[in-house]
Amino acid sequence: MTMEEVMRIAAVCVIGAVGAVFLKRTSPEIGLLLVLAICAAAAAALLGPAAEVLDLLRQMMIWSGMSEEIFVPLLKTLGIALICRVSTELCRDAGQSAMATLVEMGGALGAVLVAVPLLRAVWETLQSLI
Repeated sequence: MTMEEVMRIAAVCVIGAVGAVFLKRTSPEIGLLLVLAICAAAAAALLGPAAEVLDLLRQMMIWSGMSEEIFVPLLKTLGIALICRVSTELCRDAGQSAMATLVEMGGALGAVLVAVPLLRAVWETLQSLI
């Protein structure tokens, strides 16, 4: 991803945010739809670079000899955190703070559930030392 692409995404988001503010006065629903559409477009633009980072992380896992049992839960937890962050902010922008809180709680629970294999591996290691 180049600096120009980042600037383009930032510009689209800022212009969309300004447009949403103006639309919010007359038609809050359309303003929210505009924000959702821009977020979807920005997320789609980030998929390519995210795949590159994921490939690099996989190569680092192979080079370091880290097992997939450790690596995959870490990646899943990162994905959960990013998705929950964006979803929470969209809910708050829509004036739905209760939903935003539930998304946060769901993300925390999801992260813990993804970490269960790691916790089991640590527990088994500790038991083998006893």
